[in-house]
Amino acid sequence: MKNNTWVVLQREYMTRVKKKSFLLTTILVPILLVALMFVPALLMFVGEKQSVFAVVDETGLYAGAFEDNEKDTFESVADTAAGMQGMRDGKYDAMLWLPVGSQENNRQRIRLFYEETEPSVGKISEIESMAETRLKMELLRQKSDIGAETFAYINGVEAEVVSQDRKTGERSYTKVKSGVAYALGFLIYMFIFMFGNMIMTGVIEEKSSRIIEVMISSVKPFQLLMGKVIGLVLVCLTQFLVWALLTLLLFLVTSMFAGGMDVSRVMAMQGSVPGSDMLPVSEMQAMMGEVQAILASLHVKQLLMFFLVYFLGGYLLYASLFAAVGSAVEKEEDTSQFMLPLTVPLIIGILLITNVLQNPAGPIAFWGSMIPFTSPIVMLARIPFGVPTWELVLSIALLVSSFVASTWLAARVYRVGILMYGKKGSYKELWKWIRYKN
Repeated sequence: MKNNTWVVLQREYMTRVKKKSFLLTTILVPILLVALMFVPALLMFVGEKQSVFAVVDETGLYAGAFEDNEKDTFESVADTAAGMQGMRDGKYDAMLWLPVGSQENNRQRIRLFYEETEPSVGKISEIESMAETRLKMELLRQKSDIGAETFAYINGVEAEVVSQDRKTGERSYTKVKSGVAYALGFLIYMFIFMFGNMIMTGVIEEKSSRIIEVMISSVKPFQLLMGKVIGLVLVCLTQFLVWALLTLLLFLVTSMFAGGMDVSRVMAMQGSVPGSDMLPVSEMQAMMGEVQAILASLHVKQLLMFFLVYFLGGYLLYASLFAAVGSAVEKEEDTSQFMLPLTVPLIIGILLITNVLQNPAGPIAFWGSMIPFTSPIVMLARIPFGVPTWELVLSIALLVSSFVASTWLAARVYRVGILMYGKKGSYKELWKWIRYKN
């Protein structure tokens, strides 16, 4: 019998990419991703309403604390009666009262009165932050005659982590790397589970419709399994590529549109808001430099390469096992007893990310990145922090070896289970199928 793996691969690929669900998912996911980035900001821009606050400061500690901005205007009034009357007349949306002697449980209490619309949580937090900053500065000034610049200097400490292993002494951006590490680990988990489940349901459908009986007459079970697994890998890569291109295109178009709105808005405000200035060119250049430094510290090309390697290795490892599970049952409802051993390692990998972020070079992170069933998730979370070359080589070698071994075992289950009808699979039956000789 000739090798028909390529024929199965072609059939699997073309069948998947022509499905309406594939086309809809491929188009809609980039749109949703870009929408999640831009729509909230756009809604804030469209729906924002400038509020006018009356400020009654009876303490004298908050002079200059509340500065006008794009969203809110603050106006000092003589007393609460004037503020209340202003709200009734529609002049003010709310009144901020800062009374004398309003400490409770070592916290300074301020009161915010409104007439119709209750201030949002975000706006309340903003006001609290402005009041707290001014109160700290004023109390320190009274004790030590401290100025605003000195207060700003001592009010925040930021640790800058710098690597001395490289001649450039570049910054580490540990917080950014932690976010990227978690995101990559979660993406691996999500894609392995999603596409692995896809191949399992596909095998069950073919088995229940008896199509597999026709196919198995001209294709060896191992060739059929490999064709399915590799075909779906190509489907995944096709979808990834289209997602990346569409997301980039939509992001650029939306950025240009949003950028145009922002520029026109700022220019309009230039003439209407005294003292408003556009962002200096030097600050914009500094921001761009910061972004470039972050991307350089992440080593994006290397990160993407290893993401692809571990996704393919992890998917191939799990896909063969998902296919074996699909061949052992006749209905999707019967897969629950076999799914636990497959899903638990993936969940453990996700749970280990927290430990990896705290100690990327620790023993838990090391062994999690070596064990093939968790390494696609854990190693991806470690890579942004730097991993010795020998550990990467060993991890990938173990992952590839496990894929070969799992495919061999899955093929032995697949060759028997795919033609087994009317008998509910069990672990005992699977063991018999693995040991079965033609």
